Amino acid sequence: MDHIWIVLLWLSSCSCLYPTRFLERPVKGPSELKYETLYFDTLVDHFSFADNYTFHMKYLLSMSSHKPGGPILFYTGNEGAIETFAVNSGFVWEAAIEFNAAVVFAEHRYYGSSMPFGSNSTKVGYLTAEQALADYALLIRNLSATNEALRDVPVIAIGGSYGGMLAAWFRYKYPNLIAGSIASSAPIWMFPGMSDCNGFYKVATDVFRKSGSENCKTKLAALWNNIIQVAKGPSGTKLLSVIFQLCDPLTDGQTLVDYLVDYLGILAMINYPYEASFIGALPAWPVKYFCENYPDALSVDDPLDNIRVAASAFLSVMNYTGDRLCINVNGDTGALDTKNWEIQTCMEMTNPMCSNGISDMFPPNDWDPDAYSDKCFRNYGLRPRMNWSEVQFWGKNLKAASNIVFSNGDLDPWSSFGVLDASSAPNCDVIVIPNSAHHLDLRAAHENDPPEVIDARKKERAAMSNWIKQWRAKT
Repeated sequence: MDHIWIVLLWLSSCSCLYPTRFLERPVKGPSELKYETLYFDTLVDHFSFADNYTFHMKYLLSMSSHKPGGPILFYTGNEGAIETFAVNSGFVWEAAIEFNAAVVFAEHRYYGSSMPFGSNSTKVGYLTAEQALADYALLIRNLSATNEALRDVPVIAIGGSYGGMLAAWFRYKYPNLIAGSIASSAPIWMFPGMSDCNGFYKVATDVFRKSGSENCKTKLAALWNNIIQVAKGPSGTKLLSVIFQLCDPLTDGQTLVDYLVDYLGILAMINYPYEASFIGALPAWPVKYFCENYPDALSVDDPLDNIRVAASAFLSVMNYTGDRLCINVNGDTGALDTKNWEIQTCMEMTNPMCSNGISDMFPPNDWDPDAYSDKCFRNYGLRPRMNWSEVQFWGKNLKAASNIVFSNGDLDPWSSFGVLDASSAPNCDVIVIPNSAHHLDLRAAHENDPPEVIDARKKERAAMSNWIKQWRAKT
């Protein structure tokens, strides 16, 4: 809620306990984008009149495409440093040119350098979506009050993944400030009781079936027991460490299984039509590439042979450029701010996920809310309010919502928690994008973009144009 979203994924080292987001590392430096890095003093607690403490919230402001009367395109920052989102949201910059718009990328509190109490503080009770949205609302008011060129102009909120959730909720909560929102790959129904906890892994399995092959999916489904079986044998973990070219020797087979499960989820989520650099360089259509490099075993009854051919497929993408000396299953996975996102999931962003090995190709892993709550309490002294977001952010009743585009790619596992049926939000636009992965529509236009993605962006810009006209007609 991934990251990963993009990106949004889960680290199986805390399997089905904490959703961990992943986002692509920048492919070009922020210096190539023209913006100012600014800070805004905002309240630590917007909802207490007895507390007036403030902190510096970072935001990026670009006026390079703005012309008099032009709108603000406001990116609702996710769980990470805001510069990363600015570099990877080319749609925003391209739309700014079309609409003569100012661009704002606002950093989410407790991420990047927007730390109310410093990076190691245990004062985490103010790390909520409600407080972040209030930050964004006051920032817009401040920009309008202090910059004549931005006074009373329409504001379009844009975000992807968790940022997409925030963009949608921004319109819910502050329609007086937000003319409309683009909520890309926003899993707004990821909360307990609102969606099937198996949805993510079922869609990921379908991605490997459709983009790869049925045979590829079948071989992966059989791999997990093979790994556990070999790990229990003499020198089994040592052998697995050698086969998968791991930096450090394994102590058990489950660690490897968890890592590979997560890696497959990442591949499904960022199955882009061109080379990208998630957790290292990846080929175009990485799921197809993976399956094409996954040969059949010489003997399906030989677990070790099955593992060897699987390892060749994993290594073909993990070491796509050939410059990795080894694979570190315990090191940096490209996650965003893991700890603070875990804290959010232990308060209001609880996201049940499970797999069963029947409707999906992954090892069985049940969702246990009590175990989840206990883990949160042991680690952070927190108990999640599992149904709070359903109350606070309207649940599945979106009849009152308006001027929001909910876009989801059919290759994105997070779409299983998103709005896919137009009847669910009759006053909004619901776009399901064939051949599109996690918020591909928010990325910069690329010559290899599928026609469906190009068409989705046209629909999003058309909606933005209508919202701007509506706003101006009211003022």
